[in-house]
Amino acid sequence: MSIHSNKCGSYKEFLIESIKNYKGDFNKIIYYTPYLFSLLCDLLDDENLTKDMKHLINAALAYFVTPVDVIPEEIYGPYGYIDDIFLCSYVLNKLKDRLTIDKIEQYWELEEDFIVVLENCLEVSRKVIEEKNLKNEIFKYVGLE
Repeated sequence: MSIHSNKCGSYKEFLIESIKNYKGDFNKIIYYTPYLFSLLCDLLDDENLTKDMKHLINAALAYFVTPVDVIPEEIYGPYGYIDDIFLCSYVLNKLKDRLTIDKIEQYWELEEDFIVVLENCLEVSRKVIEEKNLKNEIFKYVGLE
């Protein structure tokens, strides 16, 4: 059973609109951008989160809405979400090690298997970020690691 608070609904709708016609590199993982964002928003309501877990989630959410991040959407269009997807996937991967996967999956709204989506998004985005040597810059930007 999925739990959706629609807390971040208008920004999620903005994300859906901004990627809807994208046909380019990594379009499969870029498709997940609004749903990963929404998952993090909804997960913030979970009573099992520690202060550190909330910090991780808030860092990823803040990165999404920052006007100029490491790969800015204003310059690169939807491809610019690759760094957002990386950070979001990184955070969710850390959370799955601290919470049960079932706890996270209850907030996942798509039919596709969350763990498969997460692993694919993390693998593909990490490869791009590491090829461009941007991982430390992203983490420094949000105060992680």
